Amino acid sequence: MAPEPVISGRRRLAALFLTLGMVTTFGLVALELGLRSFVPLTDRYVYLYDPIVGPRSAPNQAGEYLRLSHVHGAFRFNNRGWNNLQDYEIPKPPGTRRICVVGDSQVEALQVRPEQTFFAIAQRSMSRPDRPVQWYSFGNSGWGTNMQYEVIRHYVLDYRPDLLILLFVQNDPYDASPYLMEQGDYRPVYYLDDRDQLVLIPPVYYERPFYEPRFVTRLALYRYFFGQKQLHARLMNFLSVGKLAIPGGLPIMEDSEAPRHLGIPGMEKLSRGEREAKTWRLIEELLRATRDEARLHGATFAIAFRGWMQEIDSPLTGKKLEVPPRSEDPYCLGARASEMGREQLAPIAERLGIPYLDLTDALEDEVAKTGQSHVFPDDVHYNAMAHARAATELGAWAESLLASSPHGGVARSAE
Repeated sequence: MAPEPVISGRRRLAALFLTLGMVTTFGLVALELGLRSFVPLTDRYVYLYDPIVGPRSAPNQAGEYLRLSHVHGAFRFNNRGWNNLQDYEIPKPPGTRRICVVGDSQVEALQVRPEQTFFAIAQRSMSRPDRPVQWYSFGNSGWGTNMQYEVIRHYVLDYRPDLLILLFVQNDPYDASPYLMEQGDYRPVYYLDDRDQLVLIPPVYYERPFYEPRFVTRLALYRYFFGQKQLHARLMNFLSVGKLAIPGGLPIMEDSEAPRHLGIPGMEKLSRGEREAKTWRLIEELLRATRDEARLHGATFAIAFRGWMQEIDSPLTGKKLEVPPRSEDPYCLGARASEMGREQLAPIAERLGIPYLDLTDALEDEVAKTGQSHVFPDDVHYNAMAHARAATELGAWAESLLASSPHGGVARSAE
């Protein structure tokens, strides 16, 4: 009787790895097919490199936007790459009033259907057969006041708006100020020289083609686990314990880009308090420049404040807003960030003669009436209810501004 063949340990190990590889591959293929067949999936959208503002969404894309358990929105990036139901054209039809609104992801508004956005609702409610209204939106995730100023002066004002509204969000100072956070390579950065004049550091050209589709991002596995369930973002949040937390819990762009050593003169000599003071001077100069550019193009420039999330939802949570003493955070960039609109942004708007609207009271009133939060349970952006109320307030405010003098006074708060 012939002896049984002896299999070496190396061959046994190779066979084990081969078996594991085949089982894993079969399992992944089965999971890929199962997700595609039975699970609603988010669609991916691609970016292009814009030499003015860096990466932003490419034109002519549409699809579903799903995040975690509660967000089921959609996107429709139009012929110019902005999330809006309508395509943009520079010529304005006779008799049409045009309003442009600029901001970050709150204006990009991927979390709701395109027809549910505040600008789409305001356009429908304000338009009359004899006097149509166009609301053109310009939003991109992570943009601060610096990016908004650049897109306004290079793109938005080409559309000759009658009214230009900037939606200011409480994370904007962090996204805009190199005095607070490292800024990414691929977007414009502003700082102030020793005379408090704006100095621009242009974005670094990025050679990788943002518009080129990648195979992995088309996979259902990638779209589900990394897009919808945000596994990578959750891991990064877990690993970032102990790092600087942005007041209000809103996302910032800095986390998504490589840090950049800007070489701003005198930066190393500034204390934390001096950097915070410098941040608001920087924002004021950016808003002043935006106001002046708008006036040169015959547009009224106005600022709307998104509102402090915890204060807006206080009728639902029952938590009274407790504000620490001013000495703990005089510039409202930490423990007193809830006062940013009242103590920093509103006074800036008043000094500059820019109409100003704080949406906090109106949204808080809506939460009290409906018994619903104005944001999603697992996402801090406006939900459909908040968009609808914001549309009412912004639409009425826009009507009053359009009916008044081109560069009228300051309106403090929505009632």
